[in-house]
Amino acid sequence: MKILTPKKIGCCFGVNRAVKLTEDTLRSRPQAYINGELVHNDVITKKLSEKGLTEIKSIGQIKGGTLIIRAHGISPDERARVEEKKIEIVDATCPIVRQAQVSAKKLEEEGYQVLIVGDSSHAEIKGILGHLKNDALVVANYREVDPAKLKSRVGMIFQTTHSIELCRDVVAEVMKVAHEIKIVNTICADIRKRQEDAVRLAKKADLMIVVGSHHSSNTIKLKKLCLKYNGNTIQIEGAKDLDPRKYRNAKSVGIIGGASTPDILIEEVRKKLKTPRKA
Repeated sequence: MKILTPKKIGCCFGVNRAVKLTEDTLRSRPQAYINGELVHNDVITKKLSEKGLTEIKSIGQIKGGTLIIRAHGISPDERARVEEKKIEIVDATCPIVRQAQVSAKKLEEEGYQVLIVGDSSHAEIKGILGHLKNDALVVANYREVDPAKLKSRVGMIFQTTHSIELCRDVVAEVMKVAHEIKIVNTICADIRKRQEDAVRLAKKADLMIVVGSHHSSNTIKLKKLCLKYNGNTIQIEGAKDLDPRKYRNAKSVGIIGGASTPDILIEEVRKKLKTPRKA
């Protein structure tokens, strides 16, 4: 069996940065909290929990100690609530997400109607919306674009982990109505490269395996992208989920990981695929 993988695997820069900041914090702070998961990966979440990180459901639960801001960021209002309590903040917001927040705010200040292409329920989008004074439009794909809600001047940004192909379709739809469109490409370069690698591998392989959490937005999008080019695509969280029946007859297998998938998980999948199967 031939196993195909990109040259670069493992977590993206933003995830690695967030994990390092958190681990450094846990070495010196006995009370460290986070509102939600730092990143969408159960292995990383469990590892940090074992080191002392406490996950909370709302900022109101914090009475003291240190709050670590997750990689997806938070709104200015949420941050202000924490600062009012005199609680120490360690900001692990991904720098690319921070750029998206700044870009959205600047577009609004320039008089554009802000349209964000992404998942409205995602923490990153909620954080971006919190940086705006007025309501913005959020669409996941071109089908959600409502011409009646569009103004003549539209400023567009994208969820940093969104699919480039979906974004192109939305731009084309907005062009049918808006007279002026300003686009700020906020899709992470690492994500763009992963998407390109995913398409390249999906076209070559008999079976495509996407490794990552089932609640990771960028991993789910990678799976959908691979399915477009290879109907024989599966998503697993790790080697334990790999069913030998799925790859028994495959002569070539492509493996791609989400932005928050540690390289060790990719290696475990590769190792299991190489393990001789019993007759």
